[in-house]
Amino acid sequence: MKSHYSILSAVVRPEIQEKISIGLLLVSTDELFFSFSKNKISVVRTLLDSSLYKFLNETIRQIDSAVSSENAKKETVFAKAEHSIQFSGSYLSYMNRYSNNLINFSEPVEIDLPANDDLYNFLFKKYIDASGSTYKKSKSVDKVKEEFYPKVKDYYNINKDITPIDIPNLLMSVNVDIIGKNEIPVFGQIIDFERQVYNIRQDVAALDFLMDAFDNGKFCSYLIGNEPNKTTFPKSHDAWADLRNWNKIINLPLDEIDRVKEYAEEHGVHPLFT
Repeated sequence: MKSHYSILSAVVRPEIQEKISIGLLLVSTDELFFSFSKNKISVVRTLLDSSLYKFLNETIRQIDSAVSSENAKKETVFAKAEHSIQFSGSYLSYMNRYSNNLINFSEPVEIDLPANDDLYNFLFKKYIDASGSTYKKSKSVDKVKEEFYPKVKDYYNINKDITPIDIPNLLMSVNVDIIGKNEIPVFGQIIDFERQVYNIRQDVAALDFLMDAFDNGKFCSYLIGNEPNKTTFPKSHDAWADLRNWNKIINLPLDEIDRVKEYAEEHGVHPLFT
């Protein structure tokens, strides 16, 4: 079974095409693998001005999101027609020719081996970072929501739009990932902290408005999300750290999200709205 890989580099001096390899993409018909080196990113940060560094981070985030999306859509990854695969060899060759002046895809290299973790780690250490130190998200927030919502639909309203008509004391309409009730309201947000701070604020504001709306101060509120890397997402990390000290909410990492379901089972939570 064949696979192919492409090396991602940050262009630090476009006038002479000086670049630093920062990440690796490995593609097979079964799965996509992508991560980047935290050591190399730290170096690149010192060589780019802040606006370019932010743009580089956003580009990496978009690639990571696209990889997660492809892995979630098996019919795309398994497609026989190469042109229908977003990260096909021909597509990466196109990206190699037409990359922007900040990030560059190498010409894809085909190998006669199936893609797996062992192969990926070998290639990463050989071509990107011998220490093997990577940034790699286990699951995207969208994937976590996709798997979590069906598990709790009997206990909570999910992905619910709520207006002041629904809750008279609510200052303005909000969207919340889960909301239910036993003897007290129970609600929560699943947040991707690897985004701009204003996006994070919007998600957190929904919790804040709901807490204010329940004027007796009795509720159970969850904020679920992983700590972002402090070097790559410094402002988002500051926001995450501040929220860790907010005693009105229960903070959980994504891999502990099932505790929300366990609470519902133990305390007889049911959807707030029929």
